[in-house]
Amino acid sequence: MEEYHNIDEHKLTLIIDFLEGSLSEKDNDELQLWLAESELHASYFEEIKKIYYSFEYIKESQKYDKDKAFDLFKERIAVSSNDTKEEDARVNIIAEKSYNRKTLLTVAGIAATIALLIGFSFSFLQMKSTTSFQKDVTVESPPGQKTKLFLPDGTLVWLNSGTRITYNTDYGVDNRNIKMDGEAFFDVTRNVELSFKVVINDIQVSVLGTSFDVEAYQRDKEMSVSVMTGQVSVGKINDKIFGVLKPNEKIVINKDNNNFKIQACDPDIDGIWRHGQLKIINDPMPVVISKMERWYGVNITVEGKISHEHYWMTIKTESLTEILELINKITPINYKIKGEEVIIRYK
Repeated sequence: MEEYHNIDEHKLTLIIDFLEGSLSEKDNDELQLWLAESELHASYFEEIKKIYYSFEYIKESQKYDKDKAFDLFKERIAVSSNDTKEEDARVNIIAEKSYNRKTLLTVAGIAATIALLIGFSFSFLQMKSTTSFQKDVTVESPPGQKTKLFLPDGTLVWLNSGTRITYNTDYGVDNRNIKMDGEAFFDVTRNVELSFKVVINDIQVSVLGTSFDVEAYQRDKEMSVSVMTGQVSVGKINDKIFGVLKPNEKIVINKDNNNFKIQACDPDIDGIWRHGQLKIINDPMPVVISKMERWYGVNITVEGKISHEHYWMTIKTESLTEILELINKITPINYKIKGEEVIIRYK
């Protein structure tokens, strides 16, 4: 049987080009034929994908400095060595299968090759076998920004402004559990042995492989789950299930009393924030303010009585000033912007 170290760099380059979406039709045919030749090739592909996504996570986290990015990368991998006296790091992607020493050395070399192919310095990957790992990994999208990342199992996550997710370093091995506050879109890698779970306080969303949006900011009275593909189970942790959602269905839950309603959702509205649009659909001013605060990364204070008007608008590239001027045309206001602080007073 062919070993990992006998697979040439050309195949590795094909896999990386495939993962980056830049593979030509001819090269794609070559890759697919190679993958179909043996289970080992398919297994190799999956391991390379895990390594690649670790690098992609760093590339997507531009707001972190090098050391912090490296710390995040270490959370994505496990250091393995049969000889604890050796100082060289042995890199092994977190996986359910175990590897012998020879394979671990090969995987370490593969990691170095991938680093070079996608523009990282191998010196960036150097670790000691004594490295300790934090128990939890927390990723937060700054106010006014959106963040894209990959989890260790390849699940794609978009974080809306001010959103925080936390997962354990055993993610992808013993569990696929995520805690969150805010709004996130998940495109979940299918795994029939480990369900993917999102926990918001005492509410749990469970799936095997699907894509869905969760909006659950801590200060909001309601949370919602909108399903784009697959099926999603939503309910209380270790308690009753509210319902199993199908594509284009949405559940809205009152966080105070757990009352809920299941309704149709519009893919052009739910999750559209990932594409740089904020939809305001018949929302009262307090809701509009909350959405604008998150979208622009500001704090908005309304002095005096607030309008009972409901608003409809789509925000794309408009500035905060442009939107305030639009609101002024609907319900006259005075406003003052000072840094991240905004004061509104109705005329």
